[in-house]
Parts: sequence; C-alpha cells; structure tokens
Amino acid sequence: MAGAFAYCIVSSVIGVLLFGGGIGLIPLFHKIVHDMVVEQLVIDKSSMTYDGWVSPGATIYMQFWFFDLVNPTEVMSGHLPYFAERGPYTYREHREKQNITWNNNGTVSYRNKMTYIFDPSMSVGTEDDVFTTINIPLLTITTFLEYSPNIVKWLADLFSRIVGEDLFIERSVKELLWGYEDPIFSFIHTFTGDTFLPSGDFGLFMDKNNSDDGVYTVYTGEHDIDKLNSIENWNGRPNVTWWTTDEANMINGTDGTMNRPFADLSEKPYLFSSDICRSIFGEYEKDVHYEGIRLVRFTGPSYIFANGTEYPPNAGFCTPDIDHCLPGGLLNVSVCKQGAPVVFSLPHFLYADPRVLLPTMSPNKEEHETFVDADPITGITMRVAKRLQTNIHLKPSKYARRTSGVQEMFFPVMWLNESCELDDASVHKYKESVQTPIQIMDIAPYIIAGIGFIIIIVTLILAVRRYRKKRTSRVP
Repeated sequence: MAGAFAYCIVSSVIGVLLFGGGIGLIPLFHKIVHDMVVEQLVIDKSSMTYDGWVSPGATIYMQFWFFDLVNPTEVMSGHLPYFAERGPYTYREHREKQNITWNNNGTVSYRNKMTYIFDPSMSVGTEDDVFTTINIPLLTITTFLEYSPNIVKWLADLFSRIVGEDLFIERSVKELLWGYEDPIFSFIHTFTGDTFLPSGDFGLFMDKNNSDDGVYTVYTGEHDIDKLNSIENWNGRPNVTWWTTDEANMINGTDGTMNRPFADLSEKPYLFSSDICRSIFGEYEKDVHYEGIRLVRFTGPSYIFANGTEYPPNAGFCTPDIDHCLPGGLLNVSVCKQGAPVVFSLPHFLYADPRVLLPTMSPNKEEHETFVDADPITGITMRVAKRLQTNIHLKPSKYARRTSGVQEMFFPVMWLNESCELDDASVHKYKESVQTPIQIMDIAPYIIAGIGFIIIIVTLILAVRRYRKKRTSRVP
C-alpha cells in the first residue's frame, strides 16, 4: 500500500509538472516561433527568403486585353463607342534586383530590372494583331496646346492635318505596348530635342522592357521587423512631388515583393506603385486556402480611386486642385506621364461613377479586382493579381478639329492583369521549411500539457479505485 501511495504521489507530481510546464511553455514557444520567422525573413544573404527576394522563383504573368473600337466614324460624330475586347496577350515577366547595396542604417538599395517575353501559348493571337484605338500622341499634344499661345495651337493643328494624323488609328499589340515612331512626336522632337519629349516614339510600356523603374531603398527588418521591406526612399526621395498635398505625396509601405510578418488584420497594408505614381493600400476581406495553406486576402477597397469629395484623403490626387476632381473611380496621372491625358481605373470601370461607364463595359469583382493572398504569420505572398485599366480623357477641343464632334468621355485603351502564384516546388519548400516547423512548435506545448493532464486524470482514477478497494476489503 505504501508503494502504491508513493506511486500515485510521484505520478501526480509528474502530471502536474507536465501540465503546468506545457501551459507555461506556450509563451516561450510562441517567442521561439517569432524569432525563427524573423530570422528567416530579414533581408540578408543568409536568410531563407533572400533568393526569392532577389528574383522570384514563381512565374509572373503580365496579360493585356485591348479594346478594339468598332465604330470610329460614329464616335467622331458624337456617338458613344462600342468595343470588341480582345485578349489576353500574355507575357512572362522576369524580375531581378540588381546593383544591391547594403547601407549602414539597416537598409538596402537596389534596382528592380524587369524583362517581358511574349508567350504565344497563353495568348489569343500574336504581337502583330492590329486594333483600332485612340491616337494618344495626338491628344497629348492637344492637351499641351490648351495652355500654349494661339499661333502654336494653329501651327500644330495645321501640321496634324498635313501629316494625316487621325483621332483613331490602327496599331499592333507590339506597337501599342513597346513603341512606334509617331509623326507628331517626331516633328516636335526634331525641333525641340529633349525639352518636351524624350524621343519621337510612343508606347504604353515603352522603355519598360529590360529596364527598371528607379532606385529603391528599403528597410531590411534587421532592427525592426515591422519595417521589413518598407520603402525609406525612392530615387533618393522619401516622397513624390506630383500631387497637391503632403499626404498624397507620401511613399508608404513596401514595393509589394514582401510584407511584414504577423499580420494585424485590422491594419491597412500599403505599397508604393511607380506605375500609378502613388501609394495604395488594401483591406482584409476574408481567409482563403491555397494548396492546403491558410492565407488572408487583402483587396483594394471600392473607394481606392474615389475622388476627394467622396473620400477626403484622396483630395490631393485631384489636379491641379480639389475643384478639378474627376468622377469617382478614376485617377488622373497626366502629371506624371509627361502631360499625356492618361487616366487609370480598375478594369471595365469597376467601382467607378456610373456616369463614366460605356457600352460593352461589364465590371466584375472576381475578374477585375486587385488582391493579395498572404500567409498571416510570415507575410509571404502566395498569390497576387494586380488589375489596372488605361484610359484617355477625350473631350472636344477647338484647337484640334478632329475632336470637335466627340462626346467627353474616358476612352478605354486596354486593361492588364499582372499575376503570380507560387509553383508546386515553392509550396513544398514553404511547407517543409516554414509551415511544418511552425505547426510543430505551435502544438508542442499543448501536447506536453495534454500528456500531463492525462497522467493526472489516470492517477486520480487509480487512486479512487484503490481507495474504494481498500474500503471494501475492510467491510466484515
């Protein structure tokens, strides 16, 4: 009996120690997980994520859909345009950070070189397919003429008629994206050099293939993991200068390649996009699953391009001032596109003011919304789709006769989907190197506590049985 009693005492002590130890280890194991994640995420040559930060292993696709105008003559006489949407025309995008320079203040500087290679297997046609679209160089000059002396306006209009520049032109995918020689631009560049235009060519993505968008300096996260990949400056400046308020000119967030770990779903993650010349943010929408991994989805809110009246923080994006705000859902970027009347929106004018919608536009949240799916613990992006539409502000101008009969509108040229998701090899590496160790560390203290609890329960049951057996044996 004495031996059994001692056994119960020892077992109880062990159970209590395991149970208490398991509960007490929870904060410790959480700290171990935190430190392990931080160690692997800091931008450093020895970290697990460094190679992917330098050059993403997963394939990035840049897809374009073009709006082929089917009734140009009618539009010239004041009718609304009708389009045949054609796409996708798909390019494989390769990114590689170059000129990587480590700074003494916990930051690193680099250039992000991007290369695009056409993929016919994922396209509806070839780069030589031709579309009818609006003459962007002509309207760029028309916009410039509004603020020029009358003699300059007259000469420019005369020249455009002599060279036969029409309001609507036929151009191929390759020309629209990567550039072609434009008669008006070439004429102006010949006489003015680089004063007004860098060349006589025009293309929506001209000079973006085999090139970069400037020098980024970001925090490595070495001193503060919450600043991981946050931009300290771009091209040597902590802000841009195109907009009309300090808030609008701020460079907030990351470059979009990495996010801070341990996401706070109530916060709005920011990123800076040189394509649209500003910082934008996302909002948590829902949990999603990808290849068995729980992710959190952030989407661009419906008011991301709202005008300053609808959403006051966007007042700084109204140029030249709040009295010149465009309808909601549009972003005037002419100030950073060399004066070209370029206006960005979400594809098919998703979330835009209904007044700007045109025939054949069919906005759809699932197809046209921008989203980021990221691991809430590490912040690693598993799947992303950036969708954006390029439009031209078309309006009558007495200085360009070809526009005299048109309705004012925001003429869609094309929309893009820049997307990426981790491939099977990357998912397997993530599960093996990150997810499984974290899961083990996360449940280990609960297993220890559970074993201790079971020992306590079993010991109590055995003790009660022995007690009852002992009482029964004493009954005469």
